[in-house]
Amino acid sequence: MDGDRPAAFMDNFAHGWTLEGLREGSFAWPLPAGTPLTLIPAADIGAFAALALRRRDGFTGRRVDIASDERTSGEMAAVLASAAGRPVAHHEVPLGVVRRHSADLAAMFAYFAGPGLAVDVAGLRRAYPEVGWHSFADWAAGQDWAGLLGPVRSAGNGSLTPAV
Repeated sequence: MDGDRPAAFMDNFAHGWTLEGLREGSFAWPLPAGTPLTLIPAADIGAFAALALRRRDGFTGRRVDIASDERTSGEMAAVLASAAGRPVAHHEVPLGVVRRHSADLAAMFAYFAGPGLAVDVAGLRRAYPEVGWHSFADWAAGQDWAGLLGPVRSAGNGSLTPAV
């Protein structure tokens, strides 16, 4: 993954197995609670791309790694609990469990847990304020968690939520 260094997409937290886990009060994530992860919502990617197109001369031939925020899994669980208005606890999912579902997904989380993406989030915010960067808390507060989570129900087949 040397040429691809993505930040994790905030929007993925409102879908799939992460959302299934949140319904159960679990942020089942394949990273230790204290491991920082760079994050970005699709809206910020689009805003940065639009900026780069408007100011082509300043971006031509440059690589700019972007992220809107950096949070640990434990911090993300706390933000999600606050935004959703329900308890959410971080549970570390072993990479072996993830690998059984998807080798690509396991490789991505191994990258996040290892070298990861180092982005000067504060520097980006200062250099490109017109992007309107979203923190993870801003993004989470903007989601319809009542509609997304609905009533609490048991995890379905294929869930990465650990049995408790």
